[in-house]
Amino acid sequence: MAEILALATAGLKPDQLEDTDHVRYPRVDYIELQRFIDIDVLDYTAYNRTRLGKFFRHLETQLRSDLYLTISGLFRSHRYRLIFAMSERAGIPFAALNRVFPNRRPLVSMFTCWSSRQESMITKLNLFSAMDTIVVKCQSLKDHFLKLGAPAKRVHVIPLGLDHRFFSPLADVEQRAGFVMSLGEIRTRDYATLFQAVDGMPLKLLVAASGSWYAREKNTELQTSVPDGVTIAGRFSRAELKRLYAQSQFIVLPLYDMPFSAGATALLEAMCMGRAVIISRSQGILDYVIEGETGILVNPGDAVEMREAIQDLLAHPEKAHRLGQNARQRVDEGLNLDVYVERIARLLRAHL
Repeated sequence: MAEILALATAGLKPDQLEDTDHVRYPRVDYIELQRFIDIDVLDYTAYNRTRLGKFFRHLETQLRSDLYLTISGLFRSHRYRLIFAMSERAGIPFAALNRVFPNRRPLVSMFTCWSSRQESMITKLNLFSAMDTIVVKCQSLKDHFLKLGAPAKRVHVIPLGLDHRFFSPLADVEQRAGFVMSLGEIRTRDYATLFQAVDGMPLKLLVAASGSWYAREKNTELQTSVPDGVTIAGRFSRAELKRLYAQSQFIVLPLYDMPFSAGATALLEAMCMGRAVIISRSQGILDYVIEGETGILVNPGDAVEMREAIQDLLAHPEKAHRLGQNARQRVDEGLNLDVYVERIARLLRAHL
């Protein structure tokens, strides 16, 4: 029997496990983790088994905490030596409830996002003390946690990595001249600045202003005017998204300045596809971009600087190509799924 229970705050499409060759879907981190270490997994499929689970799935969109997944994990925790919460949505409530639950189990909690509400909850309840190991995906979030009183020896930085075999350059897809893409959930994207930057420019901008299909966001409507030449789209399948990356001349990711690694998923997907990226100089993204070598950084909220960067890459496609090639090389050297899950497995083994 496995010694570790992972609470995965993500889900799988009904046909995803059948895609063993990963033609339609990229590999999933918690499934790949099972190749390195013996773990059991609870993910969002647990919600579909009962009416109560379906009710909580709706409720948790408002709460931004996976209470049902957490409670399910708590009732199973006595069978395991270690609990691994794969995001703060399960890690924060598990840390709070685990204190009063009989036979407390050690907790490794990973953080992918951060908010003032979560900060208030953790500091008021002193929840860092209830987390035996804390995993973050960028140095700036570690620094922030240390300021809040998290013990330095408990906080580990493991940068995100994606499936670089699935997201890889497509030889049969040609770039479309003047076609640029942006994507990501509106709570972390400054689309107003992007639209101001491209207003009147001779390009076609496609904006996919949504996250993964299982994302639980309360606000999904853009509250800003959209200039001519900009198309707003919903979610694309991963296979569709891969072709859109291949067709794009480059990608633009306008971020708010945040301490966590907002934008890292879209950034790494584009890097895997060998596409240059213009991205805001948010604190949490600096671990992933080597300025001028693997991407272009612009100051958050600066529409003029963003416009100049876009004009530069439109006028110099050879520069965009070079940045994209360098970005893909950096992914191959370390920012990929295999390295990511191996580092997590090594940390979990050390805990056991």
